[in-house]
Amino acid sequence: MRTSATRIALIAAALLLHCRSDKPSVAIATTTSLQASGLLQAMRVEFKKKTGITLNAFVVGSGRALRMASEGKVDLTITHDPVAERAFLIRYRPELYRQFMWNDFVVAGPAADPARVSAAHSAAEAFHRIHRSTSPFLSRNDESGTHAKERSLWRAAGVSPESNPHYMPMGQAMAQLLRSADELQGYALSDRATYDGLAPTLRLEILYAGDPTLRNLYAVTLMRRPNSEEYRNARTFVDWLLSADGRRLVESFEIAGRRELHWIGQ
Repeated sequence: MRTSATRIALIAAALLLHCRSDKPSVAIATTTSLQASGLLQAMRVEFKKKTGITLNAFVVGSGRALRMASEGKVDLTITHDPVAERAFLIRYRPELYRQFMWNDFVVAGPAADPARVSAAHSAAEAFHRIHRSTSPFLSRNDESGTHAKERSLWRAAGVSPESNPHYMPMGQAMAQLLRSADELQGYALSDRATYDGLAPTLRLEILYAGDPTLRNLYAVTLMRRPNSEEYRNARTFVDWLLSADGRRLVESFEIAGRRELHWIGQ
């Protein structure tokens, strides 16, 4: 009896697995900010509704996402690290690369603002003030687009962040980093959408924003692997994302009544 029951259970499980595998899907490697903002889930729902294809995501930093594409683990990425993306294009020559939307980075920190970041006249000056005051600064330190932007701002400020005894390389995703910065009352660089999504639970405030260097560009990349169903589904996603339907989703995306994203027209 047990043997028969076990056999039936195994057959049922195999049939269920077979049915699941027949459902069309595509894997994407994408940034943690896309998930933390809620936009990834909105994309997943609308894409499935339009095409019947399930969007499965590896949520990682931009550097790791591009590496997964180079290793053939995914055919599709959404990233926000233009410098790394340019190097990737030269080396791997994907079928398609397009910057399609943007928001901005902001410097968040404690309301008391001990570094007087809110008085800065540029993003580089804001970072120099943090360093000069030896205030706590929490870094993503994870190959993400946000981490790449942070490094470029330290260079523009002309300082080495590691010489600040309160510089903290956390290795955390954006949402977790903001919560850590809130707990420690330190400064952090964040994309605006993730900050706005968490703002009701944070004591941190946006202390500096608006510098043109803080524009945060998102790009979609499709690899050249045309002989697989996964590739065809990835191509379908890109076509949908860059269509009028994808643009409407991006431009209508709001957090607490605030429009978060802007389309890059071509």
